[in-house]
Amino acid sequence: MRRIARLLSFVVVAASLAGLAGCSGSSGSSSAGAARKFRVAVIPKGTSHDFWYSVHAGAKQADDEFDDLEITWKGPASEGDIGEQIKMVESFLADGYDGICLAPLDARAMRKPVDQVLAAKVPVVIFDSGLDDLSGIVSYVATNNYRGGQRAGEHLARLLDGRGNVILMRYDLNSRSTEEREQGFLDALAKFPDIKFLERDKYAGPNESDAIALAENLLSVHGQEVGGIFCPNQSTTSGMLTVLRRAGLAGKVKFIGFDAGENIAQGIEKGEVHGTVLQDPVRMGYDAVRAMHEHLLGHKVEARIETQEALATPENCQEPAIRALLYPKAIE
Repeated sequence: MRRIARLLSFVVVAASLAGLAGCSGSSGSSSAGAARKFRVAVIPKGTSHDFWYSVHAGAKQADDEFDDLEITWKGPASEGDIGEQIKMVESFLADGYDGICLAPLDARAMRKPVDQVLAAKVPVVIFDSGLDDLSGIVSYVATNNYRGGQRAGEHLARLLDGRGNVILMRYDLNSRSTEEREQGFLDALAKFPDIKFLERDKYAGPNESDAIALAENLLSVHGQEVGGIFCPNQSTTSGMLTVLRRAGLAGKVKFIGFDAGENIAQGIEKGEVHGTVLQDPVRMGYDAVRAMHEHLLGHKVEARIETQEALATPENCQEPAIRALLYPKAIE
């Protein structure tokens, strides 16, 4: 009987220990489920262009993929509001975010707020457009903008058979991405001595309405002489296309742009835009957030991550790979 009693006692104790172990395991699962997520701020140059809707879609894709990550997407309404972008960086730093992904509006002015973030031991990923000094950041995620500008210049030179008068309508001072595109374009055309510039130093600024105003001025002066035009981003390309249509020159002047957007895509399909260099904004948003996530997990991240660029033309715009970039998905 004593032996049976001892056996029963052992069973009860074992069951109790198992129960405690079960409770401990349950508590651990609950704790893991409630684990703190990495909070990452994603700050674009602006929020009004189609390009940024697609970058947002890519960032959201990464957010959905990683359970331990939560992004906040917030940027200036206008791409000209550097002060507002600086305030956003400072605000996210004060709120204790674990990392910041930033597309700098100004290659020089945005270095100081980035230094403040880095001094607080908060990592930074730069995307789309660079800084004069990229030291200390986790990674720079962007299109090879110089190469994109070269492709635009080479294509325009082919269309012009290596001779003619052209206009470069620039975007904005201190925007590193468009500066690199413009320089790539200039360097490509420097190989063709019979191509002359009518204008190459006029800046439209960050708003499409300003691009339209400058384009009207340029065409009123040079409309009868111009054979080709290059614009280095969505707002300048779309603005110039609008003015070419008004002037009855759409399709007649060889016109190369950069980026997509509904107006530009329609211009390509109608033969009004003879080429536009396409980025992959969805991939850019995804890769920027993924790079930050990898860093926060302690993994090695490449210092430079290049995203895709392609040249869309009226001849290839129905190809699936080109069409996917010409009409990228977006968050409305």
